[in-house]
Amino acid sequence: MCAIFGVFHAKKAAELCVIGLHANQHRAMDYVGIVSSDGAHLYRERGAGLARQVFSESAILTRLHGLDALGHIRYPTVADEESRDNIQPVMGIYGRKQIAIAHNGNITNTKEIREQFPSIRCATSLDTEYILRLLEIFETGDIEKDIGKVCSHLKGSFAFGVLSVDRMIAIQDPHGNRPLSIGESNGSHFISSENAAFANVGAKWVCDVRPGSMVTIDAEGLTERRYAQGSEKKCRFEAIYYGHPSSTIFGERVTQFRVALGEALEVTCPAHDADFVMGVPDSAILIAMGYGKSGASGTYFPMIFRNHYVGRSFLAAKQAQRDDIVSQKLQFTADEIYGRKIVVVDDSIVRGTTTIKFVRVLRFLGAREIHLRIACPPIKHPCTYGINTPTYDELIAAQKSVEEIRKTVGADSLEYLPLEVLKQMSPNPELFCYACMDGTYW
Repeated sequence: MCAIFGVFHAKKAAELCVIGLHANQHRAMDYVGIVSSDGAHLYRERGAGLARQVFSESAILTRLHGLDALGHIRYPTVADEESRDNIQPVMGIYGRKQIAIAHNGNITNTKEIREQFPSIRCATSLDTEYILRLLEIFETGDIEKDIGKVCSHLKGSFAFGVLSVDRMIAIQDPHGNRPLSIGESNGSHFISSENAAFANVGAKWVCDVRPGSMVTIDAEGLTERRYAQGSEKKCRFEAIYYGHPSSTIFGERVTQFRVALGEALEVTCPAHDADFVMGVPDSAILIAMGYGKSGASGTYFPMIFRNHYVGRSFLAAKQAQRDDIVSQKLQFTADEIYGRKIVVVDDSIVRGTTTIKFVRVLRFLGAREIHLRIACPPIKHPCTYGINTPTYDELIAAQKSVEEIRKTVGADSLEYLPLEVLKQMSPNPELFCYACMDGTYW
């Protein structure tokens, strides 16, 4: 998963871009890059690590000249080599002028593109570079028209931004699989993977980029252009796990959705006579509050706390990194746990890394019973649209039954929210993607 953030026509654009990327940092933590424009040239800085770490020195920001900037944060979704060349935004030439592209998602037909256009030569292993190379092939001078043609050759998930010396363009794939929004403040415009980031730069949300559309931002303001029609397939996992609680994703307020998710989970999967309900930080806290709202399955009480100086284990690229993060990130209130029957609510179980470790700690601290309630149905299938679950071997629910998972993690009981209940929570469930849960790819 990745995130993009763009700034158009604002003083200290690069600094604002760092702030916007930091507000999206929950989506990725491995690499960061920013390209800026002064109206004549583009300038790029990039590195490994968090946005505020890589851009902590004023000298680096000073080199990012101009009133426009486009940034990207990334964690790898494929096993590519660690290289500065694989840090977005990627840069190229269009109309004899520099452009930069930053992309969130996963293009699934790069092999077919190479076969159809054998002249393409990529300098990186990024699927994003195929957007750039196709744009070079289709160049007519009308960049919006050419981007539309490029997108007609792409399959999968792609929400991306393009920065040239005189404009910024935000593009959404025909399925609208990943969120992408536009913000505004005093004549300056912003694009962001999540609209929660706009408040951090003093901007207000204007609109979401609609599926199959592009929004051009230039000296004249905003212009929307529709390039394709398509059936919407918005990622259901965005609101369950990825999105920041203060975001509105696909028209849903994440805070409200997660509380409602917890309420539905308690009705479907109660745990009678429990003492307390706790949530696994951070994304399951609101779900646990919803689960414990009625009090029928225990009272919500926080007993697990997250060390916010440690990243999200799911976003780590390697299993050894995930194990290390999990061992550092959770802290427990031992006195409240001892002798209690506890319901532990989590947003999902993907690999099982976090679940095994926190159940062990709860046992060590003397919990009498541990009942796991999971708000996302079992994730049995790899995501091909930008989430780092590329093989069935990595997914515990693809390898084991629910009872086998329960025994593996050491809980007294384990229940998942049924997929049909999750779908019932949406007025138009057919507009969402559940491929990681039901294996229905598009």
